Amino acid sequence: MVRRAASGSYAIVNATALTMSPLCARADGDARVSQDDLGVLHGATVVVRDGIIKDVWSKLDLGAPFPHEDLSDLEVHDVRDAVVMPGLVDAHTHALFAGDRVEDFEALAHGGTPKLGIAYTVERTRSLDEPALIELGRQRLRSMREHGTTTAEIKSGYALTADGEVKLIRAMAALDEMSDLPHVVATFCGAHALPPEFTSYDAFIDELIKHITPAVAALQIARFADAFCERGFFSVEQSRRFLEDCKARGMQLRLHADELARSGGAQLAARLRCTSADHLNFAGVDDIRALRDAGTIAVLCPATAQYLSLERLAPARALIDAGVPVALATDFNPGTCPCYSLQEVAHLARRRLQMSAAETIAAVTTIAARSLEANAVAGCIAPGRPADLVVLETTDYREFGYYFGVNLVAWTAVGSKGGTGSGLPLTGRKETSV
Repeated sequence: MVRRAASGSYAIVNATALTMSPLCARADGDARVSQDDLGVLHGATVVVRDGIIKDVWSKLDLGAPFPHEDLSDLEVHDVRDAVVMPGLVDAHTHALFAGDRVEDFEALAHGGTPKLGIAYTVERTRSLDEPALIELGRQRLRSMREHGTTTAEIKSGYALTADGEVKLIRAMAALDEMSDLPHVVATFCGAHALPPEFTSYDAFIDELIKHITPAVAALQIARFADAFCERGFFSVEQSRRFLEDCKARGMQLRLHADELARSGGAQLAARLRCTSADHLNFAGVDDIRALRDAGTIAVLCPATAQYLSLERLAPARALIDAGVPVALATDFNPGTCPCYSLQEVAHLARRRLQMSAAETIAAVTTIAARSLEANAVAGCIAPGRPADLVVLETTDYREFGYYFGVNLVAWTAVGSKGGTGSGLPLTGRKETSV
């Protein structure tokens, strides 16, 4: 049973801590990640007060168990060499939706064609009021946290009307306020699909620019905007119009790019200097070079490619070797990836994308945080940061991504959200262990 946060002040002792501090301190933009970048501390102590990390040290380096701070007033948790790492950061999800698409999955499983599609999800999502959406989001974010996620980007795009998209974005803000749930980074994915009342993508882009985007921007909640730039969906030009309008209204940019075919999405992401280009299964050499030169982070979603049995996977090795930082994400959604476990994604990255243990861990912590412009508060264990922490039921960090179909998380802690802290759900006992 995964234990979750309650108390905001505690100490973890005898940990194998992956601080990620060397990688966090690097400013060279180098995409390569090695074991040295993980900042591994053996025999580590992590001190948390009011949901904020106050101190981190290793007794092996300093020769004394508690040289920095008196722990007598804290709950002390002896994790017996278990791996403690930054909370996982899921940089691409569509986690706020109503209804499932099990019927579509059944069709796929029998070699057929899905019939419900995104139109069904839009219909079901539109039918719910804001409190119902918040409750659905709460349930899913709780499950994500139980698998180690402490920060999740969530995209709108399942309402596709001004009132509906506002409702989704406001629900994300409400979820982010809940101290026991992961931090939520809101993305306005207005150009996600063509709503049923429209027959023209150009006409819907006009509607977005005239009515929907202004309503969303007025909330000042969505940090990013995103578009589904793909053949048969939003073209490069349509995506450009939408994203440039969002940027003019203060949002940073992300882009679904080259997921199902080489469609020009990666080149557009580079031209607009998007913070991230996501999927990239069909990106070519020229696309990779353009992303590198633009400083765009690649957010790869191998679980989606696996679910859809795509003929190509994202060229992770080529991206990394060319100098493009690579993050990993679930792409959790009802139609093409009903998976919210970054541990499962890590396994696919290790096994299918040929990423090393160090690269994979960085891709779901530090680099993923950078892709959300949250690297000042997430993806690193260091004093002054929110105590977003995961304790794994292993002493060997290489087992992260080795196991699949299991949950290695012993417990998670979500740190301070501007004054509300969270720690461990244990009783008043002073000594506990995993």
